[in-house]
Amino acid sequence: MSTSPHHRPMLRCSVGITAYNEQDNIGPLLEAMIDQHLHDVEICEIIVVASGCTDNTVPIVRAYAERDPRIKLIEQSERRGKTAAINLFLATASEDILVLESGDTLPHENTVENLVRVFEDPTIGMTGAHKIPVNTPDHLVGLFTHLRLRMEHELCLDIPRLG
Repeated sequence: MSTSPHHRPMLRCSVGITAYNEQDNIGPLLEAMIDQHLHDVEICEIIVVASGCTDNTVPIVRAYAERDPRIKLIEQSERRGKTAAINLFLATASEDILVLESGDTLPHENTVENLVRVFEDPTIGMTGAHKIPVNTPDHLVGLFTHLRLRMEHELCLDIPRLG
């Protein structure tokens, strides 16, 4: 187990990214994962499950994997759904602490640290993030997106749901 400069054991995690035709977002998402601000947490691997992609998602992930050995690609030849992609990640991940990220999101620079660090408490079994839309509520679609995610967040505070 790695140790941080202050000699506490680092919490190690595997990050899983599920992606279907995410060529516009997968590069920025992988950059966001690579650039996470980590102090007490180590990202040991970033596993991308590309499910039946017909765009440039797979070549983009391969290019990142050549630059960063933590990035691994699992390519499904046909789209089998998010549950199948998550199950592939779960079967492949090497660490006990798992972070699941959707291919259409962009995490804040402290997301992984904040999600994983709470597992220092052995009574914690699951954490989740509050999704914040990047579009503004100035237009009808943005307004509905903000309302939907706000309602989802409020529901998850009472009935936790991840994935």
